[in-house]
Amino acid sequence: MNEENTYPIFLIGLTGSMGCGKSFVGDLFSTLGAWMIDTDQVARHVVAPGSAGLRAVIDHFGISFLEETEHGSPGLDRKKMAAWIFSHPEDRIVLEQMLHSRILLTIRDTLLQAITPLPEGNTRIAILEVPLLFEAGWDRLCDLTINVACGPQQWPRLAARDNMSEQVKHQVMARQLDEEEKNRRAHRIIDNRGSKESTLAQVQSLWSECLLLAHNHRRPLWTDVP
Repeated sequence: MNEENTYPIFLIGLTGSMGCGKSFVGDLFSTLGAWMIDTDQVARHVVAPGSAGLRAVIDHFGISFLEETEHGSPGLDRKKMAAWIFSHPEDRIVLEQMLHSRILLTIRDTLLQAITPLPEGNTRIAILEVPLLFEAGWDRLCDLTINVACGPQQWPRLAARDNMSEQVKHQVMARQLDEEEKNRRAHRIIDNRGSKESTLAQVQSLWSECLLLAHNHRRPLWTDVP
């Protein structure tokens, strides 16, 4: 591999079904030294007020999907858009085609920033937290994939959430692969059914493995969608 076109990055894809604790696991990896990238936050940035991404969305879907923001500039009405694409699957595909390339290029820029201060010979371990890692095909971009699993505890945990309706919960789950399939596809699994201490021990063990895998690791970065 031509090192001129590669970078000292070991890229991990972190996923898990809603309610299983992938963000908690991501926070644990972050405290150990991982460079975390929350793709939901990147997606928000891509359609921020005044952005080219927002203009593309509104040009296609119409100004009815705009709402006033606290800063005075019109922004995307995310709740209205989410409700629309859940009931119009063909428009969900259109929206993803509009935004995925922008999201991936933003992630690429973030990864390049992550390695800028690195001493010569070091490798940055970066983790993409992606709810639909396998469903979107982004696992192909990663050197290692991790699924956070919680088995039958998922629905009791979701029931305790009051920030979304039961309908939305079921709609989100309908788009996700089941846990068994995610476990089958993932390179590694974090079992988050037990105590926080148990999960931390698994993360620490996996981090030690990642440090070994990342040693002298170099890889290319994408220039378009997978």
